[in-house]
Amino acid sequence: MIAEQTSTITGPRIFFNFIEVPAAKMAENGDLIRKLKNGEIHGFVLRNLFSQQEVAEMLRALERPLEEDAMNTPSGKMFPTPFAIITNDGERLDAYYESLNTMYKLMAREPALQLVKDRVNAFFRAVAADYKVSVPINKVKGIPVSEGCFRVFYKDRGGLFVHCGNLFQQQSEYYYSLLANDIDMSDQLSFFFNLQNTEAGGELTIYDMLWKDVVAKATPDENDSVIDKDGNTIYLKDVEQFTVKPQPGDILVFSGGPIWHRVENIKGDTPRITYGGFVNFSNDGKEIFYWS
Repeated sequence: MIAEQTSTITGPRIFFNFIEVPAAKMAENGDLIRKLKNGEIHGFVLRNLFSQQEVAEMLRALERPLEEDAMNTPSGKMFPTPFAIITNDGERLDAYYESLNTMYKLMAREPALQLVKDRVNAFFRAVAADYKVSVPINKVKGIPVSEGCFRVFYKDRGGLFVHCGNLFQQQSEYYYSLLANDIDMSDQLSFFFNLQNTEAGGELTIYDMLWKDVVAKATPDENDSVIDKDGNTIYLKDVEQFTVKPQPGDILVFSGGPIWHRVENIKGDTPRITYGGFVNFSNDGKEIFYWS
């Protein structure tokens, strides 16, 4: 099924089925996650999940923690610390939870940030009405992992290099081995809520490439080419693409596990700020889990 261009989804041809849904109709769309699972759609933008006033209050509440508590990354900052740091080192796992606890303490003081956690949870319960909604448990600590992560991208630092969720799973096998729940980790979904767009750049580019055909990159930092299952190099400039750019207050969920994508380099002085993570299904098909 081929989708049409919308205000957030643009390109010469929208070759995957990405759709827009107004937040006012969220309660009427309890089957959106099921449609993603079944391949009826490949992504959706829910418009205006948060009001512009709510977004402004969140950005104010984030100023200090992003300055003082966030982890530096090549492209910007992340808060709390992402699961990618967790290796077979107990200190790394402790650091992950220390950062997560810092965020929870901040949310207790800042209603605007508590609203992010609460409404994203309510959002998943609304659009995944066919499923129980949970956060995975870490089997070592016996407590849930992070539900989401704030991410900042700064000007001229590369954005987020081309990837797909299935590739990330290969790179973080140890973290996934620590999840106690019975989760089907194939073809996970990706989500992010947009708090702030930059003046130029920062859009999500969707490539006409799937994990079943394209399975590797030459290096983790490679951003111009990928490698198909036969070992051939494919240059991104030669691949059909379209872009998705949710506006502040919107949330996007898409099949980021099998679909190759990247966040384009930031060109404006205003940073791009999002809150997001991943979603996947239980092996019995009755539950979804989301985490970061």
